[in-house]
Amino acid sequence: MTVDLRIPTAFALVCFLFVAVLAGCGGGSDQDAPGAVAMTAEEQEAWEIRLVEMRIDKNEEFMDPETSPLMSEDIPGFRGLNYYWPEASLRFSVPFVAEVKPDTIDLVKRKGDVVKYLQKGTVSFRYQDAIHTLAVFGPVDTAAHDDYLWLPFYDATSGTETYPGGRYLDLEVDEAGMVDLDFNFAYNPLCDYNHEKYNCTLPSEGNRLDVAITAGEKLFRLEE
Repeated sequence: MTVDLRIPTAFALVCFLFVAVLAGCGGGSDQDAPGAVAMTAEEQEAWEIRLVEMRIDKNEEFMDPETSPLMSEDIPGFRGLNYYWPEASLRFSVPFVAEVKPDTIDLVKRKGDVVKYLQKGTVSFRYQDAIHTLAVFGPVDTAAHDDYLWLPFYDATSGTETYPGGRYLDLEVDEAGMVDLDFNFAYNPLCDYNHEKYNCTLPSEGNRLDVAITAGEKLFRLEE
């Protein structure tokens, strides 16, 4: 008996459209969750210089009593924030998957207050043989801050080497719809420097990574 392996044209079209819809919705394609950015020696040197310059500028801001978020008693002895060494394996270039109609999400502040944000979309990246997806937020007042994208997250270092209340990343989407997701630029909420003055927003539980993100800023009082 001969088995006809040809698929009828109409059925083939339905299958094609189904697969296309899955791909369009981020249905697991490896291209939707890229690994670390591949940099040439020159590109990596320029990247490290940019990172170090950012850290120098931030330290200078913290040393100045006029701009520092530190408690007044911490400013005289301040010598610089604590950072991980630059880690190229934790820099990713990923597509920003925008929400067509962003939902309003309640996020909780450290002291229990609730603040509303828009969940603007998601980013996904591949790290340690797994795909990780994080929600990206923006302010409800889109008229004033429509382009601002904010990614708060926890990871396996939260509460040990890094701030217990998570860390933040500010993101920008380029003309191709891509985001430079670089955890080397992850920074602490202001609560880490002055818990009396600031009441910072905590990440959502959905933005808790089960891997250690050993890049970016560490705890301010790491020695304690």
